Amino acid sequence: MAITYDKKRTDITFCTMLFQIPRNNLNSLKHMDRKFEEFYLPNLKKLIETFGRVALWCDDTTAKYLRKHGLDKNINMRVMRFNQLPHTGERNLWLKTMHGMRKYVGYFLHNKTPEQWIDYMMIINAKPAVMEWAATNNKFNSKYFMWIDAGATNPMYAACWENWDGHIYAKPKNRVRITIARTLGKSRPHFVPRFIYNIFRTNPKHIPYATRETLIRQNLRDIAMINADYDVPACSMLMSCDMVHKFYNAFERTRKIMLRHNLVSTEQAVFQAMMKFDTEQMFELSYIYGYSGVYAAVAKKEPDHILE
Repeated sequence: MAITYDKKRTDITFCTMLFQIPRNNLNSLKHMDRKFEEFYLPNLKKLIETFGRVALWCDDTTAKYLRKHGLDKNINMRVMRFNQLPHTGERNLWLKTMHGMRKYVGYFLHNKTPEQWIDYMMIINAKPAVMEWAATNNKFNSKYFMWIDAGATNPMYAACWENWDGHIYAKPKNRVRITIARTLGKSRPHFVPRFIYNIFRTNPKHIPYATRETLIRQNLRDIAMINADYDVPACSMLMSCDMVHKFYNAFERTRKIMLRHNLVSTEQAVFQAMMKFDTEQMFELSYIYGYSGVYAAVAKKEPDHILE
């Protein structure tokens, strides 16, 4: 799989992170049987060689690998231990909350336990913090910051790069460019976020008919997520430097609201909840099908939809 990038555009910092999951919990999850040394490290190396201006949070093992290949000097790298990630102090609270859920929905499916997910959750919920750090010190004096997952250059993710021509045309100013994937075969013109039932159950007028019927039919109570019309593939997002701080603060505010409602979720679900709160005007959306063309959709000129 050949991935190219037009390095003539020098105003973007590409953000990512790479940590070994403690106790190899990641290897026990669905679609997560990828080895750290054989899979992630070589693909991070390729990502840095392709995009150049990279801001990275990583552990010491990753840092040593990059130094060995002479890639550490030209990137913005923060080396830290896993337990220094932003939310590790809440780890026991997250576990207690997850165990208290009546049933697991979304990322808590597949007969896995909260213990098998918890450390991965710590990593993926740190994505906005990585971008906040990168924008704050802004080593490359960038106008824009784009998230790319560390393993995304592997051929197994070829579909994510469909129609990618190496250029990034988008220049969002007061918005966050993010991709929306349709789910359940639905294609309504207005996309409804995945609902947080405990938060919205007292406001049924805000829940479209089909979703309300779904809630009634399933008689759900005290659960984490309700599938609706779209999912947010969080492997890519693009925003201006001015938006990063606002996005990070909004993410943390929404995540804490969800936690107060006894909800622990992936970062995608926090994004979906943000689109129902006062931060909805922060987003512009690009539509994709499945995960095909994620990066090309983020890079294109005009958004498919702007949330008002």
